Amino acid sequence: MISSMTGYGQGVGTENGFTFSVELRSVNHRYADFSLRLPRDLYALEDRIRRLLQESIKRGRVEVNLTLDEMPAALRQVKINHDLAEDYYRSLVELSERLGIESEVKLKHLLQVPELFKSPGSSLTEEELWPAVAAALEDALEKLLMQRKMEGENLCRDLLERCTRLEELVAEAVIRAERAKEDCRKRTEEKVADLLAGKFEETRLLMECALLVERMGIDEELVRLKSHLAAFRKIIMDTEAAGRKLDFIAQEMFREVNTIGSKAGDYQLTNLVVEMKAEQEKMREQIQNLE
Repeated sequence: MISSMTGYGQGVGTENGFTFSVELRSVNHRYADFSLRLPRDLYALEDRIRRLLQESIKRGRVEVNLTLDEMPAALRQVKINHDLAEDYYRSLVELSERLGIESEVKLKHLLQVPELFKSPGSSLTEEELWPAVAAALEDALEKLLMQRKMEGENLCRDLLERCTRLEELVAEAVIRAERAKEDCRKRTEEKVADLLAGKFEETRLLMECALLVERMGIDEELVRLKSHLAAFRKIIMDTEAAGRKLDFIAQEMFREVNTIGSKAGDYQLTNLVVEMKAEQEKMREQIQNLE
């Protein structure tokens, strides 16, 4: 069954002494779109992360927040770039002497030097980091997909109920349409007979009445609407990631109902059309949440 596009998942992965945590949040979006927030040292893994998500996410905007929680003790040791510090110190002393500025170079000045401190972790390769990152992503993705599936089931259940209600309204409209045509025929014949009694041929009058009733007919629209409802129900039951298809069918159904409304010259039919439109509007709102 079709999944929702909204959900949340959190996961943790530990491999090779590294521990990563991941948060995934997904919301509605026309296409599959991924927004990644990664530590600077993990930028090289961005393509791998996107490919992993694309295997399971077909539609929706997914926000990915990846953090490094723990690394091997050997990689937590920070080293000082002594050569760089000495170069900066000499340069600052030389600059103060050349400009005639009396200023003592202090440690706080050197602490502002970029890359003064180096961590062994900065030289890690993708292959060393990826197993823990992938484990965290897969854990979070499993929970995200489960939540999206559960919400999708609720949405589809609601859509099927509204589909049933629309089918009932269509069945009522079929019955009412036949009665409305007969009522229209009788009223027209009576009015014409009252106004033009004896002045025109009876056969000609009956033909005109028949044409008028035919122009008011909604049989074709009702048949197409029933067909659309059957297709709508089948897609929900048999297809995954079909939110776009359902949206297209919903638009076609809306057009048919609009046409019925424009043709209906009967009060009861008009009321049925109003109910159909109300149900369809709720259906279209729910469809926007489906993958």
